[in-house]
Amino acid sequence: EIEWYVLVKDNGKALLWSKEIIGTQQFDTSSNIWRDSSLRTYLNGDWLESTTVLKEKAVETDITTRSQINATDWITTSDKVFLLSEADLFGTFDRTTTTDTRDYTYGNSIIVPDENMRKFTGGSYVWLRSPSYAVGRVAYVTTSGALVSNYSIVMGALGVRPALWVSLAS
Repeated sequence: EIEWYVLVKDNGKALLWSKEIIGTQQFDTSSNIWRDSSLRTYLNGDWLESTTVLKEKAVETDITTRSQINATDWITTSDKVFLLSEADLFGTFDRTTTTDTRDYTYGNSIIVPDENMRKFTGGSYVWLRSPSYAVGRVAYVTTSGALVSNYSIVMGALGVRPALWVSLAS
């Protein structure tokens, strides 16, 4: 039911990103930290369990995310399903070029280089996992594929385009 982009193939697994939103969810009600978000809990729990094949093929992966805007500390989570980062789509963190590999999901490079892949229909915006702009804010992408970096986590539900590593073994 979900169409996917294959962003990377590596060592018997593939990194998938949904082409369209799978629904809308609030990031959280009080935190813009990916580790603590209700969206992370939902994706790795109820949403993943509702799938037939993905729950069997999803590979748990360490994901690093800055703890806050302008923070020097990082948080590592172990997720089967996650959101892409601002760096994954734009090569930036808070609209500034980044070369820190921890900003990226895979290595030190943009994994969605085609701006048309960032576009989607069926909503106005989609969440990224990167904290942005100020405490309590998270970066997001518009339907036209543009970065916006100041959406409050408590302002409402945005679109969700999950990413996950899946095993290619049969």
